[in-house]
Amino acid sequence: MNANGLEAVLQKDYEVNVEKYFRKGWATLQPSFGPMVGFFLVTCLINVVLAFIPVVGQIASALISAPLGAGYTFVVLAILRGQSFEFNDFFKGLSNKYFLQLFLISLVGGLLIALGFLLLLIPGIYLSVSYVFAVQFAVDWDLEFFQALEASRKLVSRQWLQVFVLLILIGLMNILGVLLLGVGIFVTAPLSICILVSLYNDIAGNTLSSATEEA
Repeated sequence: MNANGLEAVLQKDYEVNVEKYFRKGWATLQPSFGPMVGFFLVTCLINVVLAFIPVVGQIASALISAPLGAGYTFVVLAILRGQSFEFNDFFKGLSNKYFLQLFLISLVGGLLIALGFLLLLIPGIYLSVSYVFAVQFAVDWDLEFFQALEASRKLVSRQWLQVFVLLILIGLMNILGVLLLGVGIFVTAPLSICILVSLYNDIAGNTLSSATEEA
């Protein structure tokens, strides 16, 4: 981790241009449409299979959900940085290097958000938005889970309302995807990640990172 570089990133000013990042997300998705949609289908099938396994399936699903979902980040960062990728890269989050920290981001972040909702609702909403880039910071800057949560919170807090609006619009897009006979979500879900990672990469990407290049 480049501590000085990270601190400089967290102090940067930025703007969230919604139209720009929807366009950029779509431009990122198009050349990798097959693998991105294919991976979404694979994750859906894995979750369906695990749902039919009593207790053990539920535990396994909770354990792998965040590390598996992080696969999009590895691939989208590679695309944005002009690097090649293989389908296996979608499963990097399950490797020993990343698994524990990604799981803890999901667990601890989820608990903090839940606590925030239980207390006054507003802290829960604040943290839900603030932690949106925690996974990206973990894999791109090689941070431990709490460092990644805090880095995301500090960055998002500089333009919290703008990020919140972007997330609302992404949520509405996914609702529309579900309403389109459920098929649209196979496009809108990967597109959502492309939008968010594109924003992350522009404002906080670690250009010296080799996270997307490792086998």
